[in-house]
This record gives sequence, structure tokens and C-alpha cells, in this order.
Amino acid sequence: MSAFQQIALGLTLLWLAAVALRFRRSTPVLLGGLVGIGTAALLALAFGKAAATELGLALPASWLATLAWAAGWTALMFAYSPVADRLARQVFAAPPTLKAFRAIQHSAAKLIAGIAIAWLLGGFFEELVFRGVLLRAVEAGLGGWLPSWLASAVAIAAAAIGAGIVHWYQGPRAMVIITQLSMLFGLLFVLTGHNLYAVILAHGFFDTIAFVRFARGTSRYAKLGADERALS
Repeated sequence: MSAFQQIALGLTLLWLAAVALRFRRSTPVLLGGLVGIGTAALLALAFGKAAATELGLALPASWLATLAWAAGWTALMFAYSPVADRLARQVFAAPPTLKAFRAIQHSAAKLIAGIAIAWLLGGFFEELVFRGVLLRAVEAGLGGWLPSWLASAVAIAAAAIGAGIVHWYQGPRAMVIITQLSMLFGLLFVLTGHNLYAVILAHGFFDTIAFVRFARGTSRYAKLGADERALS
């Protein structure tokens, strides 16, 4: 594990602990930590303190293959989503809290803005922090102690749990669902040779389709969003 990875991992764990223990509904802490750690990683890359390969940002050998992986994985994730929801429902009966997303049901302009924000914060910064920083650092730290496949498996799970924690504001059921889906993002990252671009694209595609379905009332939780809006 490099010096950059040690520092970045420490900061990420402190942020996740703060969110889990006290600030799970604090937008400044959630977004500030995400963007702050992601920006610090980009600055480390720009100033030569971190390598592109450490963060998964080395350019892929084939953009066509990267796009194919992302498209196929997006389809896989939508196929698995009902299973993730069913499993989460066995533990937490209450549906996710989706008040934060009601605005995209109001107009096309708000939907477009929401998708753009999702690509930036979810597709890029979440993947940079949870896969590029957290997964890679845990994997590197365990590499000398465990077989590579087991180190990767533990790292995938650790990054997924971290992603679930920062989505706790949507409720415990959503946290369980997102942890499962985030494990699929981590698996894609490892299978593509730690190619963050494939995961960024898959995350962005997934969020875009999910947002459009939610806004148009065709997703399983769209009616919930409409009911919340009517009661507000």
C-alpha cells in the first residue's frame, strides 16, 4: 500500500465513521466528504503523489470493450435489482425514503439536472472514492497477507459497505439494496482489470435509467415518490 493509499484510506474511514455514528442525514458531511476525498485523490494524481493505476484511472486498452462491459453490466444490475430489493425486504419492511428525489418528478429540466448531478456525484465521485480509493487501498493492504482473489473479495465487500453507509439517509432498506448493487460495481471494477471508466459508465447508465423511470412513474418506487409529494 502506497503512502497516498494509507492517507486516503484513513480519511475515508474517518468520514464513514462520522457518517455512521452521527451524520448520516447531514448533506454537508455526506457531500463534503465525498467530494473532498475525491478531489484530494485527483490533486494527488495531478501532482504525482498517486499513480493513475492506483486509482483505476489509467486509460483502458479499448474504449469499445469498456463501453460493452458497462452496457452489459447495467443490464445485469437491473436484472438483479428486484432480487436485491426482495432480500432487503426480508430484513427491513419499510420502503426506502426517496424525498431527496421527488424534485425530478416535477419537470423535465429538474430531471435533466438530477441526471447530471447523479453522473458527477454518483458515477464519478462515488466510484473514485469507493472503488478507486477504498477498494484499491484495502486490496493493496491485504495483498501480502491473503490470496489475491480473497483480498479482492474483501475489498469489494468493504467498498460496498462504505457505499451503503453513505446512502443510509434513504433508510436501512435502501442501504441494504445499495450495498448489494455496490458489490456488483466492485466486481465489475476487478473483472475489467481495475478499470474505473467501465464502472463510472455503468453507474451513470444505471442512475440515468432509474431516474427516468422514477420521474415517469414506471419504477417500483415511483408511486411512493408521488405519494410523498402529495403529502408535502
